Amino acid sequence: MNWPICGRSLSRELRVIRSNHTVVLCGLLLYTVLTGGCSIRSPFVSDELLSPIVEAVNHDEVVQSIFLIGDAGKPSAKRREPTLAALTRQASHRPEKSLILFLGDNIYSYGMPEESDDGRLEAERKINEQVRVVEESGARAIFMPGNHDWRGGWEAILRQEEFLVSKENANVLFLPHGGCPGPEVIDLSDRLRLVILDTQWWLEEGSKPEHPDSDCGPDSKEEVIDSLAQALHDAGERYVLVVGHHPLDTHGRHGGFFDWKDHLFPLRVVKSWMWIPLPGLGSLYPLARSLGITNQDLSSSAYRDMKARIEGVLSERPPLAYVAGHEHVLQVLRGSGPYLLVISGSGTSDHSPTLTTGSNTLFAHMHPGFVRIDFLRDGSVRLGVIVPIDGHGASKEVFSMWLVAVE
Repeated sequence: MNWPICGRSLSRELRVIRSNHTVVLCGLLLYTVLTGGCSIRSPFVSDELLSPIVEAVNHDEVVQSIFLIGDAGKPSAKRREPTLAALTRQASHRPEKSLILFLGDNIYSYGMPEESDDGRLEAERKINEQVRVVEESGARAIFMPGNHDWRGGWEAILRQEEFLVSKENANVLFLPHGGCPGPEVIDLSDRLRLVILDTQWWLEEGSKPEHPDSDCGPDSKEEVIDSLAQALHDAGERYVLVVGHHPLDTHGRHGGFFDWKDHLFPLRVVKSWMWIPLPGLGSLYPLARSLGITNQDLSSSAYRDMKARIEGVLSERPPLAYVAGHEHVLQVLRGSGPYLLVISGSGTSDHSPTLTTGSNTLFAHMHPGFVRIDFLRDGSVRLGVIVPIDGHGASKEVFSMWLVAVE
């Protein structure tokens, strides 16, 4: 019997089961069949959108461009990372109107170590590749922490901020300050507000600044939520982007989707080249992830609590969008209220993500790239998804839509 998955046969795996008569293996294989699907291989655009590309804008009408790029902390040591090269070229066109948001995981995999650590120079190289984008483009940038930046604990966050401050570059900021949870509120104009959260602070189980011993403003979950609500309420007529590392929804691994390769070749999660087949047994890892074994997945109780609290605030005073990284793909989703979820977590090419679509998917692409949001003089707002096409800065827009269209 052949059970095809994505055009491949499971006959070999069935022979393993028949030869070993292993009930556990059989159950795991059934789990593989039921849950292991196919990742999308080309850009997906929802049928509710008339076109994958809307009309281009006159750049003279753009008053602010926001570039979103996450998980860029694993750049190649052998060549210029194509996504970072493309971002540099895009941001350099009008640097005075460009702001880059590095959405966390700026240093893979263990954040910024101490200066005496053997891994310090490599960590500096990784974040310097991102700072280079700022230096060469002339744009401003805000770095925010992700879960990998926290791997060395709260002290690693302080070291990363200290390193960026040592650059003495007025165009480089690290927010929220001091390993605090935020929100940090930045009014870029009388029409645009950024509200920046450190979502890993919520999920971090080690040392972190908390009430009553911290020097942070908000330093408990209740205070963070109250401050987030206040920041949205006080925005007036401004458009608001709420920014965090962790998405509120996703259809990749962190949302529970594992394709057949994850089940049959689970070691690729450790190293992308480790194509070692472990049929049946390989499903233990996706199964454990689906049960919430890591608080970096939506299935965990800590993540669900954070999501519910933040969504509760956003439903009362919806922002234009909640933007995040974390998942190594590009997604535009409908949120639980009248706002969008934008996931831009594919800042470097050395990732092996999985991705499917859900009922709320407007766009999805399993490819390195970044998102650009342009705010126009007439109040219109346009979102574009951009991917590199070579290693020298050339790029193409694979999707765009109006977030706000003023007639």
